[in-house]
Amino acid sequence: MTSSIDLNLFGNAMTDYLRKIIVQGRSSKSTKVGDIMTEENKLITVTPDTKVLKAMQLMTDKRIRHIPVIDERGMMGMVSIGDVVRAVVSEHREELDRLNAFIQGGY
Repeated sequence: MTSSIDLNLFGNAMTDYLRKIIVQGRSSKSTKVGDIMTEENKLITVTPDTKVLKAMQLMTDKRIRHIPVIDERGMMGMVSIGDVVRAVVSEHREELDRLNAFIQGGY
């Protein structure tokens, strides 16, 4: 069974492959993973405690679509821009529902 983490990692790998192998005219047969990977000191990560809006800001500022979620034990998962947008929309929808209830006297 394939997890969403596996699919996100695959998507990231494909994006990196396209950007760092094909566009640069390299051969996938001779290029080593170490030649195209993001260096650890440049890797953008978040922790499980990072606020959604902070993750969204990082993704926007750094122009990235996925961020690994890391804790003291290692990688826990991956957050995509879609995950972040869904969380923000859900939060705004809940706030809108509360405001509508207040206006209608149903608070």
